[in-house]
Amino acid sequence: MSGHTAWKKLFQLGPFRWAALTPWRGGRVALGISLPLFLGWLLGYPAYGAYAALGALPAGNVTVSVDARGRVVLLVILASIDMALSGFVGSAVAESYPIALIPIVAIWGYGTGLSVALGQRASTVMLQCSLALLIAVGVPAPPSEAVLRAVFVVTGGLFQAVLVVLSWRFRPGSEERAALAETYRSLGGYAGELAAGRVDGPPAIHFPARAALDDPNPLLASSARLAMLDLLEQAERIRASLAALGDVADENKAAATTEIRGLLRDAAVALDTLASAIVATGEARAAAIAELRQQLEQPSLRQGTPWTWAGEALLGQLRAAGRTVAVLRTVSVQRSSYGQAAARALSRTPGGLATVAATLRANMGLSTEAGQHGLRLAVTAALAEAAAQAIGLNQGRWVTLTVFLILKPDYGTTMFRGVQRAFGTLIGAALAVGAAAVTNDTQGWLLATGSLSIACAYALFDVSYLLFSIFLTNFVVVLLAILGSPFFATAEARFFDTLIGSAWAIAAYVAWPTWEGASAHAKFAHLVDTHRLFGTRLLSAFASADPVDVADLRRLQFFARKARSDAEAATVRLADEPMHHPLTPELAQMVIAIMARLAHAELALHALVLSDDASVGARTASASSIAKLQALAGSFDVAMSSQVSALTTMTAPRPIPALRPLQVALQDDDAYRETALAGITDRLVDGVNSLDAALRHRLPRPPDASRS
Repeated sequence: MSGHTAWKKLFQLGPFRWAALTPWRGGRVALGISLPLFLGWLLGYPAYGAYAALGALPAGNVTVSVDARGRVVLLVILASIDMALSGFVGSAVAESYPIALIPIVAIWGYGTGLSVALGQRASTVMLQCSLALLIAVGVPAPPSEAVLRAVFVVTGGLFQAVLVVLSWRFRPGSEERAALAETYRSLGGYAGELAAGRVDGPPAIHFPARAALDDPNPLLASSARLAMLDLLEQAERIRASLAALGDVADENKAAATTEIRGLLRDAAVALDTLASAIVATGEARAAAIAELRQQLEQPSLRQGTPWTWAGEALLGQLRAAGRTVAVLRTVSVQRSSYGQAAARALSRTPGGLATVAATLRANMGLSTEAGQHGLRLAVTAALAEAAAQAIGLNQGRWVTLTVFLILKPDYGTTMFRGVQRAFGTLIGAALAVGAAAVTNDTQGWLLATGSLSIACAYALFDVSYLLFSIFLTNFVVVLLAILGSPFFATAEARFFDTLIGSAWAIAAYVAWPTWEGASAHAKFAHLVDTHRLFGTRLLSAFASADPVDVADLRRLQFFARKARSDAEAATVRLADEPMHHPLTPELAQMVIAIMARLAHAELALHALVLSDDASVGARTASASSIAKLQALAGSFDVAMSSQVSALTTMTAPRPIPALRPLQVALQDDDAYRETALAGITDRLVDGVNSLDAALRHRLPRPPDASRS
């Protein structure tokens, strides 16, 4: 990234994703935070209401940051308990021995940084604990009072958990249906792209319904979930059939291509109708299903073509999906108590303490990104706390708290989020001061203003981090005013300390960076390796007389898709960083593009392997024909292994076997000449050869090759 581009992006306050606005979620989280505040005010104990709200605030953040509805109950409970303990430590230590906060902040910082190795869920919980520690520092108290506050913090967090469970009751199955509809609409878009002749690789991301059905609403009836899982499985098969048709279209004459693309256009319309039927209810759903049946009766396939098998498979899969939608009744709620639902949610939490401990041990060294980030965050936060205490900075905890919020493992998030946090705090503090002036600092009006602010904050959580920061800052200033902090002094300190903390966090990253470019090559090597395994297994399965292991192929497809998603994320991070040779953003983008083409061919081959149509040629091939396919599979494996090694060492690949003669011999064989396999293997070989050329021309030669 050039210096001009970097500065321009640094002060870019967008994007604003208005489609991600969630007023329902904002209202639910705001209710969990505001109700304790109003109850405390009405009962004459506003401070205790504020502590309950303080527990509900980070718990609410967990509910919107973690994309796992069942597991979120466990995470909110754990976060509430941990926040109460952190708050107790912060208040008690600040009261009796403030200097001890420096090593405590370092310990919390290391734990928060290291937790990124456990994924978003664990790191979100740990971050909330650190924030609770630092907020509590601002209201020191003796141990007895700190314990009472901790009880209210736990109560507020658990109240958020109860609201989450209640929300399941009000809208059972709606999110799962919406995710399935989005899945089928994405398939319709993919079919439309193929029909238009734009044959890019299939998206690397998993279907939206995958995450929703892996962790569904615990009150969703099992029969409804099974029907939805069937729809998801059909979606996977439909994607493979679409890829096969798109692949075959480019290998046929103009008349055949026109016919195939016409079928793809019909499929795109049918898939969009399916999506509408999934989320529709009553008469609207019946009308959509009737329209779908009419659409699927119209396409007629010409028999005896190399692509007939794929077209028939696609139409059969669309009809099967339509039948499943037709019997998918209005989702019923299982007759179980909230306690039972929560228990089921807890029981699905993956991994035990042994797994967590093993993961943390493996990442503790400085050789891992999580280990480096943990130590960097610990040192940076501890130095910020020490400096704030040494110079007597007014409410200096905000400096340290900002370090926790801004300093992230990657360059882009640290830099750009830091600027947005600073701007958001400036505007939010100004809004808080304005609200205080308009309401004459009346507590009732301040509570109403704060409640509206927190509702807006979480409704806008996925729209823009800047907007979220604005409304969250406004609420936090109101909350601290209720706890006794001077209103205008708090707003002023919040603003200036956030600026200092943002600058300190960014400076820490610049001084001690963890560049994506230093480790991204391993992700690209893994990307190629997963596609090597998947492609080799597909070719071998096609050549084998043994039954196809469908589960094993789906598992390999999952790993290949995840590896491509990780590599694409690494490419985005590389584009935000200074140039790292030889793995430049241009080379990374080229590898992604080539692997997308290869993934498209593998997806078509996957559909071919799963086909029961004998006309594809695999069932009638002779031993000599099978030997040609096995030879291609073996050479494909060797060639891609060479490219995996090249990306691992960041040196040009060793010479690879000549794949083209093997592929030509295969397509000239009588058993495969008129089948889709010829065109698919042509694309596989083209992908491998393209990747070899890209790496050979852009990576330095190995040292021994240079000497020779």
